[in-house]
Amino acid sequence: MRLRTHNRYDYVPLRGRADYTWPNGRRLAVYFALNLEHFSYGEGLGAELAPGGPQPDILNFAWRDYGNRVGAWYMLDAFDALQLPMAALVNSAMYDYAPALVAACRARGDEIVGHGRTNAERQGDLDEAAERALIGEATTRLTEAEGRSPDGWLGPWISHSHFTPDLLAEAGYRY
Repeated sequence: MRLRTHNRYDYVPLRGRADYTWPNGRRLAVYFALNLEHFSYGEGLGAELAPGGPQPDILNFAWRDYGNRVGAWYMLDAFDALQLPMAALVNSAMYDYAPALVAACRARGDEIVGHGRTNAERQGDLDEAAERALIGEATTRLTEAEGRSPDGWLGPWISHSHFTPDLLAEAGYRY
């Protein structure tokens, strides 16, 4: 029986691969990422901290807003103190909502990674045309703001559809 496959890469077992080392002879790499996300107030998606509570869910919005106003800045201080590079996974709405936070990541030399328009939507819930538009709009905004196209993408809510890998490749993403 032959099962359906994605045809994006071949199976290569670990023992069949060339030995790989990171720069400076390092044997291990660690990836640090900080999600910079914006949510709609009183609507859209969110993790219900107090299910069945009153709407709008002020508690839910407030802990996220705290992250952009306070928490992320402490995280940047910690990364600076430890001299650690990171990736900033950026909703394009952050350029309007918290531009200083994105600018701080840019000033550190962090990689700016596409992360949708806002975390108030899931790209996996969209049809192909709407998902293509979401990826295109977010990519255009990041490219205009950063002066270069992002190489990486993480869908809002870590959401994806059957079309996502092909749409990201079409938009020029490498990972």
